[in-house]
Amino acid sequence: MIIKREDILKKAPSTRYQGSKRSILPWLYETFRKLEFNTVLDGFGGTATVSYLFKLMGKKVTFNDQLFSNYMAGIALIENQRIVLDDDVGFILNKNGFDYPSFIANTFKGIYYLPRENRWLDMVSFNIRMLSEKYNGDVLRKKQALAYHTLFQACLSKRPFNLFHRKNLYLRTANVERSFGNKKTWNTNFQRLFLRFNKEFSQKIFSTKLKHKAICEDIMRVRKKTFDLVYLDPPYARKNKKHPKDYHSLYHFFEGMLDYDNWARKINWDTKNRCLVREKTGWDEDSIEENFDKLFRKYQNSIIVVSYGSPGEPSINTIRKLLKKYKSKVYFKRKPYCYKLNNRNGGLYEVLLIGK
Repeated sequence: MIIKREDILKKAPSTRYQGSKRSILPWLYETFRKLEFNTVLDGFGGTATVSYLFKLMGKKVTFNDQLFSNYMAGIALIENQRIVLDDDVGFILNKNGFDYPSFIANTFKGIYYLPRENRWLDMVSFNIRMLSEKYNGDVLRKKQALAYHTLFQACLSKRPFNLFHRKNLYLRTANVERSFGNKKTWNTNFQRLFLRFNKEFSQKIFSTKLKHKAICEDIMRVRKKTFDLVYLDPPYARKNKKHPKDYHSLYHFFEGMLDYDNWARKINWDTKNRCLVREKTGWDEDSIEENFDKLFRKYQNSIIVVSYGSPGEPSINTIRKLLKKYKSKVYFKRKPYCYKLNNRNGGLYEVLLIGK
């Protein structure tokens, strides 16, 4: 399917997720459209931005991410082709006579949100779970995924840096001049933000003749190996760092919300921001170089496209050498790529390595 480059950003859903490739989708498209493939695995899918591009291109998409919160995005925007919330919005956003829990209000006081916002989150997350009173099966799964994804985008909008990496509610509430953030959005009530994102996402859901799939697995243990193209955008490790960025610690609040009843026993109570106990993944078990090598060997019969930052660890040259062990033709493209909230990241590049 041919799409106009200038239309891509108009079509792609918005997100405030760190590391999202949304802003460079037109650049990615210029590479993807020159490759011959029909089926694709997005191995580190995040909030499904690149998977959504593949879907727009008419490809059969398998979205994967180990974070359950990102899996919600994969179900809502990729696997889902027709389900919207419609009348469910009223049920989700209003008190429905339930005896609502107060875990967020009690546990996260003064950490991320204001008291009234915490109570609202307790209510709305409970209402999303209670959609099970109205639906079941695949419809329930997709309704809940869309509701959670909408809620999470509203949550990110009201967070400094769009993260949950530290206790920093004071950045919102302090009466000082700021060089970052959007105080107007921070002060917008949750309900209005939810309605705004629901309206947007309802317009982004579309159907194709292909059946798409969302999975939530450790990339090192995904069983299926038969894809025409495998796109890998793993957590980025800065130069001289031993470990890649830990998205679990950045978005643990969403992971907890999705397992609300077990949230308390998963928290590391020694942390000021009530972070979850870190769960190791296959990507952590060996060095990053070893993991790249394992993935390249596993998907050596597919076109492999790797998205990575430069300078980083391992270096682009090291990744290229590893890829050449399994692919006869390897080339790369790069473009300057800086994050909005970091004015010290000049000299950084987004690099695409393509192995055929």
